[in-house]
Amino acid sequence: MAGDISTVAPAGRRLLCVYQHAPTPGAPGIYRHRRLFAGLVRRGWTVDVVSTPRNYMSGEMPDRYRRRGLVTEKIDGIDHHWVWSPGGIHRSRLSRAANYGAFALASALRALTLPRPDVVMISSPPLTVAPLGPLLARRFGCPWILEVRDIWPESAVSVGWLRRQSVAYRVLEEVARRTTERADLVLVPTPGLEPLVRAHGAQSIVTLTGAVTPRPPAAARRAAVRARLGVSDAECLFLYLGAIGVANDLDTLVEAFKRVPPEVQARIVVAGDGSGRQALAETLAAQRLDRLTLLPAIPRDAVDDLLAAADVGLHLLRADPVFESALPSKVLDYLGAHLPFITTVGGLPAQIALAGGGGAVRSGGELAEAIERWSDMPAEERRRRGEQAFAYGQREYGIEARVARLEALLVELLAGRPQARERNPALVQVNLDVPVDPPGRFRRKI
Repeated sequence: MAGDISTVAPAGRRLLCVYQHAPTPGAPGIYRHRRLFAGLVRRGWTVDVVSTPRNYMSGEMPDRYRRRGLVTEKIDGIDHHWVWSPGGIHRSRLSRAANYGAFALASALRALTLPRPDVVMISSPPLTVAPLGPLLARRFGCPWILEVRDIWPESAVSVGWLRRQSVAYRVLEEVARRTTERADLVLVPTPGLEPLVRAHGAQSIVTLTGAVTPRPPAAARRAAVRARLGVSDAECLFLYLGAIGVANDLDTLVEAFKRVPPEVQARIVVAGDGSGRQALAETLAAQRLDRLTLLPAIPRDAVDDLLAAADVGLHLLRADPVFESALPSKVLDYLGAHLPFITTVGGLPAQIALAGGGGAVRSGGELAEAIERWSDMPAEERRRRGEQAFAYGQREYGIEARVARLEALLVELLAGRPQARERNPALVQVNLDVPVDPPGRFRRKI
């Protein structure tokens, strides 16, 4: 059609991304960017990613990166540039701020030495990297994208890291507004973030969600992992996978599970790390909840083992409107692994949970009832709901569609074309005043 442009990038296009929290190979973390960028590499792009090897969940740095200011390696075709940053990120707010500031400086110094990119992408949080966008765009004479994975500084208030009246909040709010206004394109992973970044002054906003990784059911792996965990075939295994921090509200899970009668065939595994891990471990030890197992942060290949062993996923966050627009990576992991999941968050997480055959609850009491219902549900019905979750995830969040969408956005940006928002029309509207978990016929008679 006359006037249309190709969405296929000319050979030799280059993308530079600064993303502090990219996981090192096999480490726990979010692999969304690596999968998207690997897809761009397959389409002929060169991609540079500047990150730190210090894991944001555990705060640890793998031995091979220690005492080295810079390590460069190719992973899935992507040129990764790992720069040093200080530790102690879970020890205090001051240590965390020092980590963010040091990375912003080190990543800027490394990025300025790289070959000229066609597009720069800055991924926030932390918000301290956002000013690198206009800096690098001016240095290289190219457009830049601000990716906002979580809205700062508002989210920092939600988890208790900042007070809205504080000087730090006002400074960060000004940084957010200045950088957001200047970005050629603002990218968000969920539609619910659009009005929030618009309030920061975004001129052009596009939603690009994460992608589902298919993980077919594997009976032998499932049996082996459940045996290793001491979980019988008759038990329903609930899995919480991800960060253990202030925002994740795992205290609600503990209180809910204490209400579940001992005769209910339910087991829970929590796998992850973060600032709240030690407190959670102490709580479990004190209360002797033998049916709730806490595992450390696990390597990426071990994630597949736990997903194969589980029957139902758990998605937990504190009650706060800011989380109702989020699409956490663990949700996509559950969908890809054929797992229905239960969420305690309204809005988008509840919509996805229900569309995928799972459940949505609003309190510890409702969560306890949901655990009991799902445990009493016939295994075949849980499997059917798992297939519903996978089919929904593939339809709405398939990887190839996400890569194609990202490339089209980059090409349109280079051509100076206005961006069209991506919507997800398949999401259902949710009224959490209506029961949304499995029907009562699966409830244990007590």
